[in-house]
Formats: sequence, structure tokens, C-alpha cells
Amino acid sequence: MDFFQSFYSGLESLNFKAIFWVIVFFGGSIFVHELGHFLAAKRRKLFVPRFSIGFGPRIFSKTIGKTEFCLSLLPLGGYVALPQLMEAKSLEGKYKIPETAKPVSSMDKIIVSAMGAIFNIIFALILATILWKMGIRQAQSTTNNIVGYVHSEIKLPNGITVPGPAKVAGIEIGDEIIAIDGRKTCNFEDIIHGIALGTNRDQQGPLSAIRIVRKGKLKELTLHPVLVEQNVRSKESIRIIGIETFQELVISKIYENSPAEQAGLQVGDKLCSVNGVPLLSSSQLNDMLKDSPNIRLTVERFGKQINAALKPLSLPLTRPYIELTTTDGVWEFFPSFDGRDSIKDPCKDICELQLLSLSQEFQKKYPELHAASKVTSIHGQAISNFSDALFICQNTIERPIEFTIDNMDLHLIIKKVKFVSPENYHRFGVELRGTQVLCHKNPLEQIIESAHLTFLTLGSLISPSSDVHLKNLMGPPGIIKTLNTFATYDFRLLLWFVIVLNVNLAICNLLPLPILDGGIIALVLLELLLRKKIAIRMVAGIQFIFMFLLLGLAIYISFFDINRIWGEKIVEEKQRRLQRLIINEQLLWNGLKFE
Repeated sequence: MDFFQSFYSGLESLNFKAIFWVIVFFGGSIFVHELGHFLAAKRRKLFVPRFSIGFGPRIFSKTIGKTEFCLSLLPLGGYVALPQLMEAKSLEGKYKIPETAKPVSSMDKIIVSAMGAIFNIIFALILATILWKMGIRQAQSTTNNIVGYVHSEIKLPNGITVPGPAKVAGIEIGDEIIAIDGRKTCNFEDIIHGIALGTNRDQQGPLSAIRIVRKGKLKELTLHPVLVEQNVRSKESIRIIGIETFQELVISKIYENSPAEQAGLQVGDKLCSVNGVPLLSSSQLNDMLKDSPNIRLTVERFGKQINAALKPLSLPLTRPYIELTTTDGVWEFFPSFDGRDSIKDPCKDICELQLLSLSQEFQKKYPELHAASKVTSIHGQAISNFSDALFICQNTIERPIEFTIDNMDLHLIIKKVKFVSPENYHRFGVELRGTQVLCHKNPLEQIIESAHLTFLTLGSLISPSSDVHLKNLMGPPGIIKTLNTFATYDFRLLLWFVIVLNVNLAICNLLPLPILDGGIIALVLLELLLRKKIAIRMVAGIQFIFMFLLLGLAIYISFFDINRIWGEKIVEEKQRRLQRLIINEQLLWNGLKFE
């Protein structure tokens, strides 16, 4: 039941204004592919009884001339029925070839089979030309291959902390990564793909050979990426090495009463260095603020460098919260400071207590409650601060306790109390944004990059030494979800994804597997090589087996797609929960002013 509820909530999250573009580009990509076959077959004067988008039972059909055009139930692709090329009765139906139909040649079969992929590439080129003119906005940090930060440790989802592979291998801030496993890298995407899709392995596990340039000198390093689970539901893991690339840091906001305001910093200043050390990432900045009681910050303003002396302060930027395990389930609450002008101590300041989250068990028992419900009293007494509530809960374990939440009295027995203290960070009163750039890649470069990624993925998929498996592929549910996300967020990202999708579709359809276009071409070439026809019954049997395997693969991948979407919903809920815990930083600086 929880699975279907989560899947339904995922459908609810679809932006129906974007559905139009999803239908246009997802359906359009399939249509263009089949249109290539159709037009080539008509040009070669072949018998074409049916043009179908999707497989299985027909939802809609209309006959024009001698061809039936239809929309079918299963949106797993499409087909043009071409019985002269290769009989696929189990998939396309049984057709009687007219006696007047011209004999089909080997060249007819090759041209018609290849034209679907060619049309996908043409479609991708048209879209790539549009994207080239429009440009696509990217974070500046993704367009370079310079190391901006090296993580000393990586925390795995199971809570275990392991040393950062890049740190262990000796990679340093400022290094330029120019190749991974012999493949050239020009930007962060190249680095991510090179590591994640790597196929090298030794007795210690995954292995990557990294070529870097450090202070003008070439160095070769070997490191062992760690596998980190990316999705709690689909259980997908990816190789990572624990680095961030260089990013320019620009001040987007300055808080009143903060050291930044007092030092005269301005919105638009670009942070260059701290205590003379070049600043290459926000993570590096956080480390420097933590380690230095006083800093000398150099910023660039209108082409000139300006120095500012600052004293960072440790601030509680997240609220504390309490997790209560009771006989009725688990729930959490935290202090709310709505309407306050300042905060000095989030544990002791006057506040309201607000629910943060509820377990499904607790939610089912008290359906009236929800995140953001107010705890108005405990044991009939109004609670004015978080510390008092914590004290009462800690001293009432295994004893009856009464909570009044949204005017509803709850009589509970606390089994366990977990207190999570505020997370402190060193700050000097600014918000930063990374630099955005508008990239105009020429169409051919976009096609080549998409093809390279497709071949790299296929190579990793068939390699026994990689960590890429069939469950990592994206099926129709995942493609539609991604199209919807990009259409909602940025139309240019949608164009980029459709370009990749069409190149991928073209390449995969040319693989020499029965049912696919490449299988027909391979069969024709094999017959030419053997100089004899292969028995139709044998071909039909192989087709049926591969059709069954293909449909099974689509269902298998779609299962992991749905699980992946479910896992993403869980992450989104955690992020929303975390967002509610973050304190408005301005209130903290105001609190320091009033001390």
C-alpha cells in the first residue's frame, strides 16, 4: 500500500503544464524514428501495412491508403510493420504480402532499417542547433576540471565514515584533472562520468588512473573510488572520489549587524582569497573559517582587489529538535520563532513548539495532526521554551504524560527521548552564489558528447569489472519523470535531455540484436556473407525469444525506475524537513546585537 501511495504522490507532483512538452518530445522521438523507417520503405516501394506508436492492443487507429496508423497500449517504443524485411508476427501481426509487391533487395533492408536511427540523429541535430543558438545555463563549477576541494572523509549512507579516495591518493586543491583511465576530461561532467563508468578493478575494489597537472608538471595517480548508495529504494550505487571543482564565489546578500557589513563588503563582491590562500570553493572557505579566529579576506570589486579584516563567529544555523518514541509511534518537535525579531539561544529563547515529523504509525492513530501542528502544553502547563520541554520529556520516561497538540489531548507513554542539538557553523554574515555561465556548444559537439556518453555507458554495462548494472538504466517511467522535471525547471535542459535521448535511441537501435534495427542489418550482412537465406522459422523463433527478453527488460528497468522515483520522494521529504530546521540567519545576527 505504501508503494502505491508513494507512486501516486509522484504522479501528483507532475507539472501538467509540462506534460505537453513531455508528450511532444518523448512521443516525438519515437515518431521520428518510425517515420524514418516509413518514409524509407515508401521511397523503396515496399509494402507497409501498419505504422504504430507503442506495442500491444490498439487504442486508436486510422487507415490511410494501404497503411493503418495506430496508437497502441504499451508506450515502450513503436514499429512500422515491414513483413518484407523480416516477419515479426508475434509483435506486428500477420500480413499477406501482395503479389504485386516488388521483390525486396538486401540494400532495401539495410537502408530502411538504418533510416530510423538516421532520423533520430537528424532530429537531435535540429534540436542541438536550437540549443546552440539559445545557449544553456550552467554553473561555472561544472564547466572546468580544476579541483576546488578535496574531502578528507566520505560518510556512507550506513553511517560509516571512510577516507576520501582523492585525499588518500594525494590529489590537492588547484590540481587540474586532464584524464581518467586514459580518457580526456575537460569539465566536471567528464570527471563524474569517467569515475562512475570506470571499468578498472583490482583486489581492493574499483580502480581509477588519474592524470593531473600540478604547477605545470604532469603527474599520474592511482586511486580507489568508493561505492556510495544514491537511492534508498533502488539501491543504486555510484563510484565517487570525494572532490569538488573550482567555483567562483560571489556575495549575493549581506546580513545586517554582521562582520561582513561592518567590514564594508558589498553584494557582487567576488571572494578571491583568505589569509593569502586562493579560494576555490565554498567547502574550502568553511574549513578556513573554522580554523581561523580572524581572517583577512580579499575580494574583487569592479576589477580591483580589496582587503577586509573579519572575525567569523560560530552560529547555530539549525534548530534543535526532540525525537520521542512513544507507545503510539515516533514523532518529533522543534522550536518555532515565528514573529521574533532576534534569536540568542534557540534552546532557551521564548518560542512555540511545532511538530517536525510523524511516523506513519503515529499519523494513522492521530490523522488530525500534521507537520506544523503546535504543541500548546505539557501536563496542562504552557511551555515557553525548548529546554523546559526537553527537561520534562527526559524526566517522564516510562511514565504517563499528556501533550496538548492543536487543542487535542494526547495521553502517551514515552519509551525513548533523543535530543538533537543545533548544528553550528562559522559565518561572517554573507550568502554566496556560484557563477552561472551561458554555454553555446555547436550542434556537432553536442551530438559527439551524447554519443560518447552512450558508448561509455554501454561499455560499462557489459564489463564485469564495472559497477554499472541493468538496474541503473532508465526506462519509460524514468524518462518521462526526467522530461517533466526539466520541462518544469528549464526548457533548455529539456532540449538537452531530448538530444541525448535521441542519440541514445539511434545507437541502441543499431545494436546487432534481433528485434532491433541493427539485428535486421546484421542478418542481411550474415546472409550476404553465407550467400544463402536463413530459414524464416529460425529467424521467427529468435525474434520471439528476444521480443520476450526485451519486454522483460523494459519491465525490469521500469520497476527500478519506479523505485528510484519513490526514493527521490523520500529524499525530497528529508530536504523539506531539513529546510524547516534552518534558522533565519538575520535573527541570529540581531540576537548578537542585542546582547
